[in-house]
Amino acid sequence: MNFTDSLYEPEMKKKPQPEEPPRAGAPDGSRCMGCPYWRGIMCVSCYRDLVRQLCARR
Repeated sequence: MNFTDSLYEPEMKKKPQPEEPPRAGAPDGSRCMGCPYWRGIMCVSCYRDLVRQLCARR
């Protein structure tokens, strides 16, 4: 049953489709593989290297 003559009403009645879940990690063989800070793009500077440097200074 439609309440209006709008062409968009059937589209608005559709249930939303769940989005595809984000990738779990960096591509295999990349420099970022296994990095816990991976957010879908490579970093400008590697956070793992920065954390190692900070830990080494202590």
